[in-house]
Amino acid sequence: MKLRLTWVAALLAATMVITAVTGVVATYREASDELRDVLDDDLESQCRLLARLLAAGQVRLPAADLAVLLRATFRPDDEDTLWVNVYDTADGRFASNLPHALPLADAQARQLRLQLDGHDWEGYQHREGQLVVQLLRRADRFGDIGKEIIEDITLPVLAGSAVNLALLAVLIGLSLWPLSRLVREIGSRNADSLAPLLQPTIAAEIAVLRDTLNRMMASVDSVLKRERQFASDVAHELRTPLTTLKLELATADPDRQALKAEVDRLARLVEQLLILARLEQGRWHEAFTAIDLQALYARELERYGDRLQRAGMRLASELDPATVSGEATLLQALLQNLLNNVLQHCPPGTALRVSLRQQAGRAVLEVSDSGPGLPEAQRRQMGQGFTRFDSRSGGLGIGLAICQRIAAVHGASLEFLANDAGQPGLKVRLAFAS
Repeated sequence: MKLRLTWVAALLAATMVITAVTGVVATYREASDELRDVLDDDLESQCRLLARLLAAGQVRLPAADLAVLLRATFRPDDEDTLWVNVYDTADGRFASNLPHALPLADAQARQLRLQLDGHDWEGYQHREGQLVVQLLRRADRFGDIGKEIIEDITLPVLAGSAVNLALLAVLIGLSLWPLSRLVREIGSRNADSLAPLLQPTIAAEIAVLRDTLNRMMASVDSVLKRERQFASDVAHELRTPLTTLKLELATADPDRQALKAEVDRLARLVEQLLILARLEQGRWHEAFTAIDLQALYARELERYGDRLQRAGMRLASELDPATVSGEATLLQALLQNLLNNVLQHCPPGTALRVSLRQQAGRAVLEVSDSGPGLPEAQRRQMGQGFTRFDSRSGGLGIGLAICQRIAAVHGASLEFLANDAGQPGLKVRLAFAS
């Protein structure tokens, strides 16, 4: 199930509105109930106090004078006025601030509900001795007060909700607008276009997404370039031995020795390609074990000793104890490729030195020769991956590509340097991770 962000935004906005309305309703009900309780308690207290004052003889006036006093205190023309009745149960007199002739119905009642001038009145009654005092308020005043409460609560809530919705709309717009433009920019590209995305944005999350896509496309572009270069160079490497085989087979008396040499060369090339293909499959680190480089490389140098001697080269080695986490077959193939490159590209009389030592907690392998060496520009190019110098040499480029991948698999760095003190030749330095 896929959700559009606009749907999520609409749901969030609806949730905010529903929450605001629910809050207003709940607040109104709670405030209305609390206010009614407060007003009722206050009305009952006033009724009780007025009855006790009158009964204590604090006000000794005739009924007519008391009515005038009540009208002056509780003005009849005020919409918030209270209706006050004072009954004397001993002589039947009564006084009120509003004109009426309603008799005292029940002297013992506590709460009252009466009608006067077409309005319902609610209030309390209190008896103190022979006096009964009634204090009432118009029932519709609670409705008016409720409307005022709703206005006082609703307006700020609606204003706040409007501001929140506006901020939400702006936030979603700022988030979706650059994202939509980014999607349109990607959609408008050709399938082979891996140029960096340049869509500007002020949203940090969108910027992270854009930069991540750029890094991914740069990695894909780099892989594709390496694959295209690899395919081109493999075709170049295969062309020479295949051409030689074709020419030899076209003659009446093919040179069997030449044919065998070219077939062997093709076999070595295919073997190198298989190693490189295995390296590209990845997940080698899952099979890593502790490898004794000193013992591994000592055996390999012993195997190459006769070949180097037959080629007229001198070998010197200095192998210190060193252990790394890796795969023995790959580490063995790495040294083999470096030694094969020396055999293929250096003339007789070349001095070859192989050293293994510990530097700052890292195992460092160095293979240096006294051959013709390479210019600095070519050494930098070799450090960048697949490089071809002489197709007749037997595939230097593939060997270097294998060395680069083996180093990368083991988290090591592979450098191509000039020999120390300006001496001729080339030095290959492999530094393993600490």
